[in-house]
Formats: sequence, C-alpha cells, structure tokens
Amino acid sequence: MKIKATLIIGLILSFYAQVSGQAASQLLQKSTTVLGKWETVDNFEYATKRINMDQWQGYDFARPLPENDLFHLFFDLKNNLFLHHTQNHYPGGYLFDTYRLGRDSKYYVYDGIGSRTGKDLLDLGSKSFDSRKAALLNNLPYFILKQLSQETRNTAVLAEGNDFIIFKKAETGHEEYQLDKTTFLLKKITKIQGKDTFVQRFEDYTLSNGLMIAGKSSLERNGKLVYADSLTLFKYNQGIADPVFNFPPGYHLTSEKTPKLSAKTLSKDVYLIENVDADRNIMFINMGGYIVLTEAPIAPAVTRSILEVIHTTLPGIPVKYVHLSHFHNDHIAGIAEVVKEGAAIICTEDMKQPVTKMLQDTDPIYNTKKIEFLAFKQKKVLENSRKKLEFYEIPNSHAKGMSFLYLPEEKLVYQGDLLSLPADSYLTPAIPVTKEFSKFLHQKRIPFTQIIGHHGLSLISQEIFEKVNTMKNTGPLFKNAFEQ
Repeated sequence: MKIKATLIIGLILSFYAQVSGQAASQLLQKSTTVLGKWETVDNFEYATKRINMDQWQGYDFARPLPENDLFHLFFDLKNNLFLHHTQNHYPGGYLFDTYRLGRDSKYYVYDGIGSRTGKDLLDLGSKSFDSRKAALLNNLPYFILKQLSQETRNTAVLAEGNDFIIFKKAETGHEEYQLDKTTFLLKKITKIQGKDTFVQRFEDYTLSNGLMIAGKSSLERNGKLVYADSLTLFKYNQGIADPVFNFPPGYHLTSEKTPKLSAKTLSKDVYLIENVDADRNIMFINMGGYIVLTEAPIAPAVTRSILEVIHTTLPGIPVKYVHLSHFHNDHIAGIAEVVKEGAAIICTEDMKQPVTKMLQDTDPIYNTKKIEFLAFKQKKVLENSRKKLEFYEIPNSHAKGMSFLYLPEEKLVYQGDLLSLPADSYLTPAIPVTKEFSKFLHQKRIPFTQIIGHHGLSLISQEIFEKVNTMKNTGPLFKNAFEQ
C-alpha cells in the first residue's frame, strides 16, 4: 500500500492536482455533511476511557500490558477556551494527573495531585496554545475533515474497494484519509513520517442529538496498538460553567525555563547537568582517562546537547561508558549519539533487546553493526585507582531490568524513575516502586547521603527520602468539580 500510494502521489499530484483537489473538496463536503451540523456547535464536553498499550512505557518491553487511562475534554469553541484532563497510569504506581488549560490565547499545564510538577502552574505561551488546540480537535473526525478541506491543493482521490482514499502530500511524508463509499464516514488515517507509519482509526459511529461521533478510536504505530479509546460522554451546546477554565487555587504561576545547559560539581570528578529538557538531571563521572555517563534521554538532539556540555567541561576525555537505567524511551531515545562516540552500554541483560531496537529504529546501520554491551545481572562494579562505581539491578514493578548507580565513596545514588519528586520540593507519599527502592537499599545495606533524581528535584536527601516513605495520602491538590 505504501509503494502504491507513493506512485499515486508522484503521478496523480503532478498532472491532475487541480482535478483531484476539486474531487477531494466534493468528497469532504459530503463527509462533513453526514456528520451533522457541527458548524452550529459552540461548546462541547467529550470523554473516553483509554486503553494504553505503549510498548516503550510498560513494564516488560516484550510483553506490553494495557493500562486503563482517562481522557476528558471541555471545549468552548465560541470563546476559544479548553480544559483537557488526563489520568495516565504507568507501572510501579505512577499516576500522571494532568490538566491542560487553554485561555487568553495561552496554554497552561498543572498537576492535579502534585506528584510530578508540584504546585506549579506552567505557562507555555501562545505558540503552544495553537498547537495543543489543533491536537485536541484532531481527536474528532469533523475537525480533521474540516482542516483537510482547507488543504486540498496537494491532494488526490482514489476509489479502492468499498472506500474512497484521499492522498495528501505532507512535509514529512504523506497522508491517506480513508472514507466509506456508502456512508462517507471517516474510517482511517494513515500518516507515513520517515520510517514510522501511524494509523488512526474511527469506528462504531453513533448519533448524539443530531451529530455523528465515533464511539471507538485508536492509534497504531508501525502496526502496534498505542492506545484505544471508548466514548463515555459527549454533549454539546449545554454550556460550560465559567469556573471550569479558572486557574487552580494555591498554584504558583511559572514559565518554562530553558537555561543554557552547564555542569556543576557534586564532588571531586562527579558532575551534574540539571534541567535537561526542563525536567531531567544527568550525571557524569570523570574516571581519569574516560567518562561514564548516565542515561541518553528524549531524542538524539537532546543527548547531543548533553555530550557538548561534557566535552566543554572535560575536553579531550572520551565518554567510554553510558549507563541506561531502564528501557523507557524517554531515557534511551538518544543512545545512538553516545554509541557514535564509541561508548559501550552498561545495562542489565533484560535491557539489551529494547536498546538494540531503539538503535536500529534510529539508524539502520545497527541492523548489522555490532553494539558493545557490558550487560550484567544483579551487580556490576567498575573500578580503577581513581573511582569506584557500583551498578545494582533492582527487582521492581516499574520496568523489567531496571538498575541504578551507586558511588560508595561519595555515598551517592543516581536513579531513573525509582524516585521522582517535583522540582518545587512539594512532597507526596511514596508510590510502590519507591517503596521497593527503599526496601532494596535497606536490605543491601547501602549507605547514602543523597539520591539524584532523573526527573524533577535533582538532589534528594536521606531525610526527604525517609519522609516520603512514611507520608500518608491526603488526596489530590486539585479536583475539577465539574467532571461527571
């Protein structure tokens, strides 16, 4: 289908763009008409139950299990306001209770339970407002088709089997919109972006007070399910109470900070880079003739910026090893940049498969090129006359094959996702994976004075660690009283 679509794009769009554009416009007009009079909608409320199957954020990379999440959206189209509330669950007891607020043509984010970003009300500005608004409306077929109808210049239409397919050129590849020939309802969108193919599906349309809306929708990436939504609530033009779009009481307005990255010294030969991608902290250690780095986060460009700081701080000393704590993609997506510099990967045996897959997805050269691993089980020691590092595999409920780094001389622990506290020091009770971490440290009798958090608060004292492990749950910081 991909080859076929590419040929059609290349030939049809080159010679019949105007005709195809007219055909696409007529088809889209029919499709939006059968959805009902959406143009009369001033406001709506929309909610789904979401089954999340993200392979890169589960417990076992080889056997992803579903997480049950919630998606709730209030949208005032007339006054350009929205509130998007999601509850996303991750293994080990993590719950991201996130509110995304659009008002005054600005986009704000805050944490309902305070466990991730504390009591910060983050102002992400007007540019983010437009992109978030578009992304939210793209959950609903009417708004997808409406946007497409304004971009029919680079489109072509093909009748295939029981469907019409509208092909569209895009900057990063091409897109296919599949509509049912009989009902004219949108069934599927395929977007080919570089090496990735994303498929968004819409099924089980239902009539709700004169409007057609998909009862089920889903997203796939490269043939694997990312999430599936089931509609639980849809109502429109019933008004939305003004307080829905108010700022949450007791939160502190702050702007996203993107300071120039730099390294600070924690102790002799031990360095910390804080606020990487606004949320992460990366440690590296000078072993004399080489450097050991912790994590390769987010994306190649982010990891490259980390390497630039390291080479500025310790010029002429190569990064020989990188320790990856676990396989979640926000911790390893930049690994190709470190491997390019000749670094070997320190991780547990269970990490080899996902790390190899990440490298192969980033650059096909790793389909044949040997990847150097220093894989271990239970414990590994890296030592020379200058420094001693200990790597511990830890049984846990967050990610199979997780490990952490311990510096015995400094009594310092670096970990990713075993303990995450907000940067504003707002404390919430320990989740299961943090209690497992505490238990492991006590069982192994590992003395420490500080824990480095990969996310949020960078320096966590033993006192704070003990405090969160004994705290009682007092409920959420904020709860939207208008959600059913």
